[in-house]
Amino acid sequence: MSVFAIADLHLSLTTNKPMDVFGAGWQDYVARLEEAWRDAIGPEDTVLIPGDISWGISMEEALADLTFLDQLPGMKILSKGNHDYWWGTNKKVEDFMAEHGLHTMKVLKNNGFVVENVLVAGTRGWLLPENPESKEADQKIYVREVGRLERSLADAAAKCEDENLMKVAMLHYPPIYDPNRENGFTTALERHHIDLCIYGHLHGRGHLKAYNGEKNGVKYQLVAADYLHFKPVKIS
Repeated sequence: MSVFAIADLHLSLTTNKPMDVFGAGWQDYVARLEEAWRDAIGPEDTVLIPGDISWGISMEEALADLTFLDQLPGMKILSKGNHDYWWGTNKKVEDFMAEHGLHTMKVLKNNGFVVENVLVAGTRGWLLPENPESKEADQKIYVREVGRLERSLADAAAKCEDENLMKVAMLHYPPIYDPNRENGFTTALERHHIDLCIYGHLHGRGHLKAYNGEKNGVKYQLVAADYLHFKPVKIS
């Protein structure tokens, strides 16, 4: 069993939201994603998807996108992105998936999972305090998201009996830009001895801002779909 990651699928199978307006790299992205996914991933594998899954604004609008994902090989662990307007409470999402026979997806929010030899935790994240676009209202959301990450990390750790497991955190927003600066996310990840933090959200020229490297024992890796050329990356 292997663990893969890819964020920012931005599926819109029943909504009019073409992604190729963001550049030629998004042309035929759904077909490219499916081909790469089926080439790399088997039914026993797990795929981590940290946010921006569907453009649907309700669970009904997102159903075709979720069904598409469900029919791809492997188990999927989903967390929320800033464009996942369809996302409700854990119970609502889980009940909706069960009602529609979507059995290959798990929801990550204020909780954690142990998948074979990997501990998985995470949250959506938010704008960092250092971001010049961050306002007072954003600071409150940032603090809340740091708390959610802490709860997820604690829940995953409580389910883990093997301290030698690889520890992975998945966030949608970048938890770091400058490795010389600290914030609530990096502090939590370091305190819980996370090995790898994957994240998305950045597209196009935004890829240039991504930090792909190690800080105080934590490796950070951008896994946005367009950055990966729509090929899920193996992390374990």
